[in-house]
Amino acid sequence: MDVTHIVGSNAITKSVNYPVAFILVNNRKDFATFYNTPQSRYEGFFVMQGDIFFKTLSRIICQDVPSSFEFYQGKGLTVVKCGQQSATFMIAKDEPVLVFEASTKSDLTVRLDMRHQFYIPQWGREYHFYEDGEAVVVRYSDDYFIEPIFMAILHDGKFQPLKNWVPIEYERDRQRNSEPTTIYEYDLGKFNAKKLVFAFGISETEALARARRYSNFSCIDNLITKPTKPREAGDGAHKEAVDIAKAYAKDSLNDLFIKDRMLAGMPWFTKPWVRDELISVPALPKQKARAIISKYVHASWNGGKLPVIFGGTNCCSDGLGLLAWAILFSGISLGKQEREILASKVINSIQLLEETENEYGFIPSEEKESWMDSIGRAGYPLETQALYSKAIHLAYVLTGSRCYEEKRQGLLASIRKHYFADGYLYDRLFDKTIRPNVFLASFFAPEILSKEEWMACFDRVLPSLWLKWGGLSSIDIYDKRFCPVSAGESDISYHNGDSWFFVNNIAALVLYNLDRKKYADYIGSILNASTEEILWHNYIGRPGEISSAQALESWGCGLQGFSAAAYIYLTKRLSLW
Repeated sequence: MDVTHIVGSNAITKSVNYPVAFILVNNRKDFATFYNTPQSRYEGFFVMQGDIFFKTLSRIICQDVPSSFEFYQGKGLTVVKCGQQSATFMIAKDEPVLVFEASTKSDLTVRLDMRHQFYIPQWGREYHFYEDGEAVVVRYSDDYFIEPIFMAILHDGKFQPLKNWVPIEYERDRQRNSEPTTIYEYDLGKFNAKKLVFAFGISETEALARARRYSNFSCIDNLITKPTKPREAGDGAHKEAVDIAKAYAKDSLNDLFIKDRMLAGMPWFTKPWVRDELISVPALPKQKARAIISKYVHASWNGGKLPVIFGGTNCCSDGLGLLAWAILFSGISLGKQEREILASKVINSIQLLEETENEYGFIPSEEKESWMDSIGRAGYPLETQALYSKAIHLAYVLTGSRCYEEKRQGLLASIRKHYFADGYLYDRLFDKTIRPNVFLASFFAPEILSKEEWMACFDRVLPSLWLKWGGLSSIDIYDKRFCPVSAGESDISYHNGDSWFFVNNIAALVLYNLDRKKYADYIGSILNASTEEILWHNYIGRPGEISSAQALESWGCGLQGFSAAAYIYLTKRLSLW
């Protein structure tokens, strides 16, 4: 499979021998994602209704297997080549409409999988369709949809109904241990056409009207007329590759942002996860960052903790600290009234958290409240205490009261006394496990240790966490719990081996800030791996979630927001060229 990136007058290309996908996202956050061969039930055309996503189209099946992808950064389209034919995919900017346009007419089978994003009915799925001139109108219902939903398919050729239910096996889902791995989908029919327009609607009238608005629209018109001849990308994170990957990282955050919130990722983390959102705030343009912070200022908080998902009931132990860090780190200025509202909420939250402090001044994290939620990790995680110091610091900034600064200094001293032992920081109070959370603690609260102490700490932990391809394991590679191969939804490896790209990028940034010469090999290897993953793995042009420990791969969510943000932090800081 040949993959090419075209960014302005620059173009780079590389051949890959593993399944890859593209994703297109519009302003509504409808998205279309397809692998070169069917890999996951999470590929297809998804539309957003309220805060729910519906899947519609599963796949357009051409006569030949795709042999290349071409990505035109900033133009919102992807060109797929199948044999001698090329086809362009584009998603409408402000409507749930997907346009497919090929270079010549050919037979195209349209496969549907209309349903709620996460709900797969076994029975009662009903497709009804009829032809209306140049369009085929599909009506779908199941036991989730009390009212039917509709898809209009506009075409410029001939339509032959098939009406076949076919079992589709998804290999990537099987590898992720993500059931079900076989889905029955509906082959609607075969189109002998050059152009297909897929439009969603809650009524047939709405779907038809949307499709017909794009009857004269051409994807090809959006292509550049004289593309630069692409050059082989080669190995390593050379400046051109990093610049392209950084542009894609910014595009990724834009893909996930809507109004005053940021979705954690696509195709399945399609909610505003508080932790993911707040880690990403400083990487956003100021106007968007401020919109998110303002949302938190005016929201109701449940006790001293923020929810895992904004608006939800389950809490995370690091949310308040991340909010404080995001405000302080991004330098967002708030008006007098907002400062007063925020100060009242932060002070109240700290008072509630003080009731939970242990004798050392640490706040607890209950089961599954830390970011490493697949392993429970109840107790007193290191990064939670680092972020608690940020909440206290914000209280001091907002009020000017010395009591908060004294409390913060006392907490930092207590962290140094009870976590810093044997030359490194323990992962939890009295837990000697070596994990990369020491890098998160250094990123969020570098004042915990001196520069010399941080360097001694990292010199101690890096040999136990380092992966030769350019990442960090989520646990000591010599620990009996270490799992070198990503096990997907079984959770065996998720926080016990899998390497997280957002952590890797933050670690490289921390090392750069400490001593860029001493840690140059680590920094360079992480930058190479993260750039390689964005450009050539899984969701091409989008930062992924995790890799197996044993080799650079891209698993988990294909488009992950905080991975994009951390890459932006790293590349913005680097001055290697």
